[in-house]
Amino acid sequence: MNCHSAAAVLAARHIAVSFVAAVSAVGATVPLAAAEPVGAPTTAGRHVPPAADAVQGIPFTDATVTQRKNRSFTVSWKAPGVGSVTVYAGDRAVAHGGAEAIVTVRGLPAADRQWFRLVPDRGEPLTLADRSLHLQGAANLRDVGGCRTADGRWVKMGVLYRSNDLHALTDADLAKLQRLGIRTDFDLRMPSQRTKAPARVPAGARYIVADAFDARLRDGLSLSERDLERLREALLIG
Repeated sequence: MNCHSAAAVLAARHIAVSFVAAVSAVGATVPLAAAEPVGAPTTAGRHVPPAADAVQGIPFTDATVTQRKNRSFTVSWKAPGVGSVTVYAGDRAVAHGGAEAIVTVRGLPAADRQWFRLVPDRGEPLTLADRSLHLQGAANLRDVGGCRTADGRWVKMGVLYRSNDLHALTDADLAKLQRLGIRTDFDLRMPSQRTKAPARVPAGARYIVADAFDARLRDGLSLSERDLERLREALLIG
């Protein structure tokens, strides 16, 4: 979407969040993808530290996963106060490091999206993937999760995505999005943009027009404290 003003950007964000909150508030599943990431590592092999050494919450202050062109992965993290961190892909430990490290993981089997579980020796683990889905037609389709909030929690990955150029998705892209569990597309564009470049959505996904420039739609949206709380619980961990 081409935004013509700061007000338009804020409106788009408000509408997107409002729709997500509204869906969550009525007890439906969180849109755009499963709240439990498809293909995410299980808890098998998870280290359980002694109670006396327990650290409350997720100790990571920074962590990222980056997929390289050669299909290797760079995993980095900072976790002050822990002794060590073990990185799992599926149920297999693939890397190990201290409280701060950058590691490279190679030789993993092909997957639509590779998930890593960072397990500290103290505190709760963190599950991450590369934020990009590496699509041919929409290279900028990215996970909005994987960020740390001001209060030390983390935004879940595999729940919400942002993108442009959905009209350019290839058939292979659509098949991949379907396998990844994408369920809803909120189109924030104006009518002229939607007409010029109609969005393509994976089979079985809902398509919802949420025009960020339509004042009637924007002004009619409001969030209750209960809606906001449900949204926070759906999107935040830690």
